[in-house]
Amino acid sequence: MLSRAQREEFEARGLLWLRAAVDPGVVADLRARILEYLAQKRAIPESPPASFVIHAARTSRLMGAFDFAKTWGDSGVAAIDDMLGAGRWLVPQHAGQLLMMTWPNPGAEWRLPHKVWHLDYPAPAAATVIPGIQVFLFVDRIEPRSGGTLFVAGSHRLVDALRRRQPPDWPGASSEVRRSLAREVPWLRELWSLRPGEDRIARFMERVSVVAGGELQVVEAVGEPADVLVMHPWVLHAPAPNCGTRPRMLLTERIRLRTGGD
Repeated sequence: MLSRAQREEFEARGLLWLRAAVDPGVVADLRARILEYLAQKRAIPESPPASFVIHAARTSRLMGAFDFAKTWGDSGVAAIDDMLGAGRWLVPQHAGQLLMMTWPNPGAEWRLPHKVWHLDYPAPAAATVIPGIQVFLFVDRIEPRSGGTLFVAGSHRLVDALRRRQPPDWPGASSEVRRSLAREVPWLRELWSLRPGEDRIARFMERVSVVAGGELQVVEAVGEPADVLVMHPWVLHAPAPNCGTRPRMLLTERIRLRTGGD
């Protein structure tokens, strides 16, 4: 079961790391089968360029063969039960989607992106509960600046406050949320723009800022194989460049509540 401290961390930051939450043997087998599949398909050139990627669609057939419960294991399923309630969420048909594999460009300068920050779930005004959660499984080690997804920890609170001020029919699409928050929250507006000479890493990643009574900070999806990251559905996030030493391998799945949360 999740501890009180873990629940408080998730409520405050919208993110929770569960270290070594999945059977390492299962993850090692998953990683090996992905690489074997790509080799059989001759999907990876002998000398991949720095810009080389393998899109999720390329591995979707393979990932469809992996069972959700067997891949994520008892501890992964138990964590979702703790978050959403046992029997209140829809069990996915397969283990999830392997996010776009980005190949490393170790000679490049890593820069904090200002574009493509978004939500995967809408945040409608009419919602009475969160629609679910998103979970990420580290299939391989992801080190800092190595393509791990970026998150604005704490941004779910701003999104929730925004949607509660809207008329009941407000759909809360990602683009609407972003436009509204850019007008209201200078910290976010400045994250989503560039100003000459600013050290963006120091300001947005190395420093915790208090905004609207809560803390905001950009953090990376960094972890070891078999680690799990749980994300609140209304956390703003963005892809990041891979300046590390290995391809990024990160599995994800969106866990949705049953209709009405029942």
